[in-house]
Amino acid sequence: MPSDPSIREKFTRLRITARKLAAEYFERFPKDRYLTEIESWRNLQSDNVEFTMKRLRDPIDNVG
Repeated sequence: MPSDPSIREKFTRLRITARKLAAEYFERFPKDRYLTEIESWRNLQSDNVEFTMKRLRDPIDNVG
């Protein structure tokens, strides 16, 4: 039984590729349903970026 309802995925990509990957991640897991966010990032050598994406395991059902 997981105590954290979130999933974290860490990526290392070239800066331009990292932006595209993050945009695709937000498209696949929309912020309003999964509370998706970039939890952390840092610049590495050779124009690489290491970043962690965080989202809920299960989507929030829209009520209303």
